[in-house]
Amino acid sequence: MSIVEILMLLVVALVVLGPERLPEVLRTVGKILRELRSVSNELMRELTEALEDQPRRPIRPPESPRPAERIEANPNPNPPAGQ
Repeated sequence: MSIVEILMLLVVALVVLGPERLPEVLRTVGKILRELRSVSNELMRELTEALEDQPRRPIRPPESPRPAERIEANPNPNPPAGQ
């Protein structure tokens, strides 16, 4: 968000909530955002620890495709004219 957008939101909030309630609402929003950030950081820490505790499995190279069946060449590629 740009500075102009933030200022517009604050002006609208000031008009809607009034100067008495605006500081209280902003404090409440700040507390909620801090709590969300704390929960997010805790979740990331737990996930990182869980992934680090997992034993690492070696990565196997992909199997090469099966070789195509050999088609035996016809020993006589030109059939006799009478057939």
